[in-house]
Amino acid sequence: MNTTTTAPEIKLSAEIIKNIGKNKYYSEEGFLNDVQAYINAIRENRMINVIGKVSSSGMSRTLKFTSCEHHCKLNGENTYYQRQYISLFEALGYKETKNDYGYFRVHGCGMDMIFNTNYCIIHDFKRIGLISEEECRNLAQRTPTTI
Repeated sequence: MNTTTTAPEIKLSAEIIKNIGKNKYYSEEGFLNDVQAYINAIRENRMINVIGKVSSSGMSRTLKFTSCEHHCKLNGENTYYQRQYISLFEALGYKETKNDYGYFRVHGCGMDMIFNTNYCIIHDFKRIGLISEEECRNLAQRTPTTI
C-alpha cells in the first residue's frame, strides 16, 4: 500500500490569470508568494485591516489589508515593514479605489465586512488548491485586526 500523499494541484482560474496579466509588474509567482504571505499573516495574527471610508448609506466601505513583516536586523535592532496586498486583491477581482492607494471597495451591510472579506479570500485559496479544507475552516474564522 502506498501511503505517500501528493501536493494539491494548484488551479488558477482564467479570470485570475487575466487579472494578473493586467499588471505588468505582477506575475503568477508573485501572486503565489503574496498568497503564502497572506496565509502566514492570518495564521500568525499579523494581518491588519484599515477601514478607509464608509459610505453615507452604510452599504459600502473601503478597506486595506496589510501585514507586519520582519525585514532585517539593522545595528542590532529588528526592523519591520507593512506588506501591501493590493495586487493580490486585484488578481482576485477586487477593484482599487481611485483616490486612495491600496484601498478597495466592498459592498454590504448588517455583517462584519472585514470577517466576510477574509472568509471569501481564504475560500478562494482553498478552491485554487493552496490550502486544505481543514486549514480553510480554521483560517476563514480569523478576523484581521482593525485599526
